Amino acid sequence: MRYTAVTQIPSIAIKQGVVPEGAQITIAIPTYKRAHLLRETLESCLAQQTNCPFAIMVVDNNPERECETEQLLREYKAIPNLFYYKNTENVGMTGNWNKLFELSQTNFVVMLHDDDLINPSYIEKIYDVLKLYKYNVNAIYVQHFLFTHISEISIQESNKNYRVIPLKPFDYIFGVFSTISGVCFNKKVAVKLNGFDDTHYPLMDYMFSYSITKETKVLKIVGVPLLMYRCDENVSSTAENTFKLIDEYKKTTDIILLDYPFYKKLYPSFFKYLIKKNVIEEQKRVFNTQDPRLDEKYNEITKSITPYDKIVYLFWRILRKVIFFSKRLYQKRI
Repeated sequence: MRYTAVTQIPSIAIKQGVVPEGAQITIAIPTYKRAHLLRETLESCLAQQTNCPFAIMVVDNNPERECETEQLLREYKAIPNLFYYKNTENVGMTGNWNKLFELSQTNFVVMLHDDDLINPSYIEKIYDVLKLYKYNVNAIYVQHFLFTHISEISIQESNKNYRVIPLKPFDYIFGVFSTISGVCFNKKVAVKLNGFDDTHYPLMDYMFSYSITKETKVLKIVGVPLLMYRCDENVSSTAENTFKLIDEYKKTTDIILLDYPFYKKLYPSFFKYLIKKNVIEEQKRVFNTQDPRLDEKYNEITKSITPYDKIVYLFWRILRKVIFFSKRLYQKRI
């Protein structure tokens, strides 16, 4: 459900917080029946080591009252900068993501999945970047660390390692993608784009990232992960979703290549490797997906690779390295 559509569906303020004076950022958490994980996410928000003001907002896509999530949020009623909303009807995952932009009251919105965690210096570093660019930023992406259990997390801190690099639309030809969890979005730009579009499922986050990058002034903080991304069994870990992902990758890259016609003839060769390495191999590595259908698809793609494909892929790898090396010319340290 797009932004304009979802704003027609009311949300109830179960806990109305107060935006601290001068706050530019809201950490906005969309949630649906995952209270056991939401607690860890909230605690990571409350553990921020900063004097910079910010708000925290939870938007619950479960209309049921007195649910486990509502009971959990009662434990945080003394937190003044915490907001808790319930949608009056289930608006779907994408609709709930767009609700974050509607309900937030600050200029920038950090979308944080309800099972992910942020580094204690997250807010401090985001403010550092915003101030460096005088708040003239459309989005700030962050590096992430994969984990399955909180006991695996070891917080890394080294101020000298943080760098900011620009992201460009051309980057998405290479299947380059950072999760939207932990991304700080300019609210006005997100609304201008009408939010996320679920017709691109399961790559609606990928297409939204591409669209916002076309608006320019999109950055990424690299050097040390500011987001801890939980790799647990979910809808993304199934073979069915992987096949949907492959189909949608083809559709979305066809859209992106309309802006880069020179590469359109070469792309099918690179696409084979993209699916093989960035989708199937990553699915197995990250989610430990064990399904013979994925093995069959992997073998099918491997057999279809020709000597021409290998030459084109080598060209793409060299081009990718040149482009990403060139980003260092524009990087800034924070």
